[in-house]
Amino acid sequence: MAKTGPFFYIKSRLIFNACDLSEGRIQGDKIDNSYGHDTLWDDNFKTGEYIDHPRGRVIWDSVNNRAIIYIDRCINKPQVIQKIKTAFEFNNFIIEYDDHYRCRRCIGDIFAD
Repeated sequence: MAKTGPFFYIKSRLIFNACDLSEGRIQGDKIDNSYGHDTLWDDNFKTGEYIDHPRGRVIWDSVNNRAIIYIDRCINKPQVIQKIKTAFEFNNFIIEYDDHYRCRRCIGDIFAD
């Protein structure tokens, strides 16, 4: 069953919190996980700031029956997407970009929206 939630991709490792759609928070026609990046960071790391690291979030589009992957551009790579698909258990998806999901390294990226 598909899942939703936040993730980081640090040193080739996907760190995430995934919840089943049935446990997710309904927001209009989308389903999301209420677990935040700040909590995910605090649960896994003792130092640093989460804004410094590439991250994203998977939400579920109930209308189109697919995942939406919000992802930092610097980690939008096939091997990372495959890890996300496996962790969050979905096949049908689209990728979206949002200013919220940009690490410090990418904030000044001339290719960013």
